[in-house]
Amino acid sequence: MEIDMQSGKQLLTVNFGKQRKISDSTEFKQLTKQDAKNELAKELEKILNTAPSTVEKQRTGEEFKGFQRLFSQFLQGTSTTVQWDKVEPLPEGAVIGYKSLASPETKRIREMLSKLVVVKLNGGLGTTMGCTGPKSVIPVRNELTFLDLTVQQIEHLNKTYDADVPLVLMNSFNTDEETHKVLPKYRGLRIKIYTFNQSRYPRLNKESLLPIGRTLNNPDPES
Repeated sequence: MEIDMQSGKQLLTVNFGKQRKISDSTEFKQLTKQDAKNELAKELEKILNTAPSTVEKQRTGEEFKGFQRLFSQFLQGTSTTVQWDKVEPLPEGAVIGYKSLASPETKRIREMLSKLVVVKLNGGLGTTMGCTGPKSVIPVRNELTFLDLTVQQIEHLNKTYDADVPLVLMNSFNTDEETHKVLPKYRGLRIKIYTFNQSRYPRLNKESLLPIGRTLNNPDPES
């Protein structure tokens, strides 16, 4: 209740709920970022509730925690620019030509290879090329797949230098099962192959920043 000092009349002020005061664009951005985090947390909880089992819910819940941390980093990120006027060519002699490099002895090569692990991203599907299954098992040359060629290259190193370079495949939930079906054919070769799965994170809508998929049982692997 307020009083108009000129007329002496009482004025009634009504507050229609709590309102935000946006002082500048920085505060506006901070508020919208917080809203985005809160809404994402709600949607992820809804998705978790569609898990077919308690074990699946716990495992996916841990993955979603990691996703939310990355999402927060994304929201806090700032754009960077390159100051081209400060970019200068390397001084003469800083880059050594490949042909001028001394050839190491076989023993030295073997020592260096003993510290090498080849990690291959193996999480993509061949759907964009009109194929089914992991891209790595698509025939590309003489009926050999991407994975065949990779295995051949590493096995050649191992045989040539008496080394033990392993291959590690970073699978996704889309490719893990199909990849394991083809791995047995490499058992007789001189190469050790290991696999592990990437975390399963939801794809977000660009405008709403909310998950496209609504359930853990979504038949669309792209969501």
